[in-house]
Amino acid sequence: MHQGITVMDLQLRLVVVNETACRLLDLPRELVEQTPGLEEVLRFNALRGEYGPGDPEAQVRERLHLARQRKMHDFERERPDGTVLRIQGTPMPDGGFVTIYTDVTEARRQKDAVNEARDLLEERLQERTAELRRGRDLLASTVNAVNDGLVVVDESGRIILTNNTFDRLFPSERSWTDSGENIVDVLQRLGPAGLAEALEGLETDPETPSEFRFGTRSWYRVSCSPPGDEDTMIYRFADITTFKLQHRALQQHTDKLVKMLRNEQKINEMQREFVSMASHEFRTPLAIIDSNAQRLRRLLDRHVASAANAIDEDAAAALTRRLANIRESVDRMQYLINRFLSFTQHQSGALELELKESALLPLVKAVCQRQQSLCTTHLIQTDLDALPETAQIDSRLIEQCIANVLANAVKYSAGSDRIRVRGFAENGYAVIRIEDDGVGIPEHEIPKIFNRYFRASTSSGIPGTGIGLHMTDMIVSEHRGKLHVASQVGRGTVVEIRLPQAAAPADPPTINEAIS
Repeated sequence: MHQGITVMDLQLRLVVVNETACRLLDLPRELVEQTPGLEEVLRFNALRGEYGPGDPEAQVRERLHLARQRKMHDFERERPDGTVLRIQGTPMPDGGFVTIYTDVTEARRQKDAVNEARDLLEERLQERTAELRRGRDLLASTVNAVNDGLVVVDESGRIILTNNTFDRLFPSERSWTDSGENIVDVLQRLGPAGLAEALEGLETDPETPSEFRFGTRSWYRVSCSPPGDEDTMIYRFADITTFKLQHRALQQHTDKLVKMLRNEQKINEMQREFVSMASHEFRTPLAIIDSNAQRLRRLLDRHVASAANAIDEDAAAALTRRLANIRESVDRMQYLINRFLSFTQHQSGALELELKESALLPLVKAVCQRQQSLCTTHLIQTDLDALPETAQIDSRLIEQCIANVLANAVKYSAGSDRIRVRGFAENGYAVIRIEDDGVGIPEHEIPKIFNRYFRASTSSGIPGTGIGLHMTDMIVSEHRGKLHVASQVGRGTVVEIRLPQAAAPADPPTINEAIS
């Protein structure tokens, strides 16, 4: 128990004392283990000054007298070491007595702190009151410093407060507050034509401000709002002359932007039509390729089955494998075309994913192997042991992303012969890092490389469309992942595809360390 407890029998002997009671009362273990009487414990405490100054024997007799009465009690006592104990005693039906000891030192300290805080709060409240008085005076000065004209009226429209700007707009020989005039009467007499009617309209529709011309060059907007008191209303006269001039210029710019936007929309529509048309046109040659691949496969099967036309088994296996690769590539292209068409036709512009638990590690290995079989100029080195086996992804689209980045690494590193691919887990992401030693990208162009059709200045003379990284970034973002690029001109580029993954994070070198 976090509280101390003692139990006395009918003869006032301590028959139960827990460890907490020994610690709180600072009783020696030897004394407790002898099953002492209450008198011995009281005398031990009195002799060491536990009960303060006075005759120890008198202190013992007084406390024994109280104990023999076996009355319920609840009080606090401060020990010489500063500890405050709450002591609660309860008699038992058989004549014994149970006492519970609770350390309330911290509670007492907090109570004292609350009292101190209360006193401090009262002091600060007085200071705050004085500060509010100073603020009231400052507010009056501030109202007069406002550039807009301000006038406060009561429920009948009688002027009860004006600032200096209003007084300059509508001068009077005596204070408007003292005159007791109605705001409508004043403005009807001194203001431009139609202003009084505008104010009457504000009374019925306060949320719609009115504009009026003051003189030949100045424009003002008048509005009204209640300051929180239903019996008063604040009228504000704001000089909007500069705003009017700027609005006129802005309107001219807006007209130009509208024309440019319409042209841009027309161009975008033409681009969408072209993409849709091109995607549909791709299907016909792909279907022809797939059809011929199937015919070649059937022809090969017939030759293998015929003894007269038997061919080498290794050659047949190689042909079968190549035909399978052709059909797999055709299937992948048809899938991507269908997805891209669905994306371009989707009104919200969002790419719809087919997420499911997919084999990530085998997918990355397969893409690297396929790229290696197509590439005779570079060696693709892989280190994928730390890459999570699976992830919640659209495998076809992620496969295309990795293939895009790998193809770029090969295309833009003609002067080197190695591409490095590493996989690992970091900070909740499955990371696929592809590194080359190619031409690199200028630092100021890195934020632009995900834009559609943008190509870095270092890609001059290298064929490309500028949509590969744009599509990759879009797919990775829809997976709630991240696409990071770090590059140095002449030293190469590192691209990281980060996909959400619950695996424990690793501690690899950072992307910037990888290219330094």
